[in-house]
Amino acid sequence: MSILNLHKIYSMRILFTVLVVGQILFFSSCGNSSNEVADKTVAVDSTLSKLNSPELKAVNKSLLEDPNNAALYFKRGELYFKNHDLEASKNDALRAIKLDSLKPEYFMLLSDAYFTANETRFSKEALERCLKANPGSIDANLKLAELYFYVKKYTEAINYINAALKINENTAKGYFLKGMCYKESGDTSLAISSFQTCVEQDNDYFDGYMELGILLVAKKNPLAIEYLKTALGLQPENMDIYYNMGLFYQKTKKYDLAIETYKKILSKNLQYKEAHYNLGAIEVEKNKNYKEALKHFSNAINADPNYADAYFARGVCYEELKDKTNAIADYQMAIQLQPNHPFAVENLNELEKK
Repeated sequence: MSILNLHKIYSMRILFTVLVVGQILFFSSCGNSSNEVADKTVAVDSTLSKLNSPELKAVNKSLLEDPNNAALYFKRGELYFKNHDLEASKNDALRAIKLDSLKPEYFMLLSDAYFTANETRFSKEALERCLKANPGSIDANLKLAELYFYVKKYTEAINYINAALKINENTAKGYFLKGMCYKESGDTSLAISSFQTCVEQDNDYFDGYMELGILLVAKKNPLAIEYLKTALGLQPENMDIYYNMGLFYQKTKKYDLAIETYKKILSKNLQYKEAHYNLGAIEVEKNKNYKEALKHFSNAINADPNYADAYFARGVCYEELKDKTNAIADYQMAIQLQPNHPFAVENLNELEKK
């Protein structure tokens, strides 16, 4: 019988805004050129937006007095962006750029508005125009690197990162993004090196410490705990840090510390499904106590009824406890939630033959 390795690394919540890759269209063709987009006239003036905050009123008043002030259009565009009025934000960013094309932040606002609206080809074009007008823009290079990262074009992403680091070799975010590219490419050694350089450049770069912790947990390297403790100093209430600490203890068979850490998470957040799951895993790994493990996997399912792995793991427990009916039901549910679940399909087929 194939049994799932019940250790499960919790995926980091990467700081990027993630788009579905299939929706990213910035490499496809489009009828309008970037210049045509930049010069597009919007029929409804952005001052007619429904937003009515005191800050917006103040900017509108200033614009009536100084209608050719690019900085004011940029400021208003930022207000619209923060309030999710993306069309108005794009309109004001375009106006600011038309008045002054030497300010990288204007292009960055335009790119962010397009990106958030899922118009990623235009987002990319705005950044390319920014670099054409402002070759020394670190932010534009790094944002382009992020866009290439999303579509798994890591070589291109690293080229833009290197361009940013050539401008300023102390840019921590550049090393972080490079580390993410190496990590996703499967080069763990270079990823660790890049993340280490990131936190050397910026001692408060939380995500750098977290990625180092996660990668070193996977290697069972005790340095993982040191990096995670540093991260904990930056974000003391972040339960993901405790989770990765617990996972390190679990992987290195320090089960008492692992249990203590997972219970601490659950005392703060009872819905943290991975903590329930791994408590069940420990009962299986350490004690072969399937009845107790079953309770933990049930708690994980209560926290997330769509947790396919928890149904599978509970099915294993039922099978070990000779409860064929419930084991089959849980394997079937795991497959329903994840049709290609590699272990549930195999276990279900074997069990149905008996």
